[in-house]
Amino acid sequence: MTAKRILKRIHLVATVWFILCVGYLLAMALRHAGFRWWLVFSVSGYSSLVIFLLVSLYLFAFFRGTGRGRYVEIEHPLTSADCYLGFYVSAPLLGGLAAMLGTAAISSTGRYLFSVALGTLGTTFFVWIVLDPLIGMAEMLLPRSRRYRAERRRAMTACLDGHR
Repeated sequence: MTAKRILKRIHLVATVWFILCVGYLLAMALRHAGFRWWLVFSVSGYSSLVIFLLVSLYLFAFFRGTGRGRYVEIEHPLTSADCYLGFYVSAPLLGGLAAMLGTAAISSTGRYLFSVALGTLGTTFFVWIVLDPLIGMAEMLLPRSRRYRAERRRAMTACLDGHR
C-alpha cells in the first residue's frame, strides 16, 4: 500500500474522530446550558448535516489536492514530506491518545470522555491552525523556496502571455 493511500485512510479516520469529539463537546455544552436532551439531539441533527457537508467538501479538496504538482515538493520540502503529512493528518488521533493517557486516573466516565474530546480539539486546533501555517511560512522564507516560487511564477506568466 502506498504512503498516499495510508495517509488518506488515516485522514479519514482522524476526521471522523474529530467530528465525533466536537459533536460530543457541543452536545455536552448544550446539555450543561440547561437544554433538554430532545433539543440537544434535534440541534445536533441539523449541525451534523452541516458538519457532514463541510467534511465532504474538505475531504474532496484533500483527495483532489493529493495530485499536486512537483513544485510543491520543491518549494515546501518539509510540509510535503510523508512523515510530516502523517503527523498532520493524525493530529486528532494523537491528541485523543495523549488525553486518554493523561486522564486515565479519572473515575468519572463523563469527565474522562470530556477530557479526551477536549484534548482532541485542542491538539487539532494547535497543529492545523497554529503550527502548520507557521511552518509553511518559515518554509516560504527559505532562499531556495523563494527562488523556485519566483521561477514558477515567471513560467506561469510566460504561459499566460502566450495564450493572449
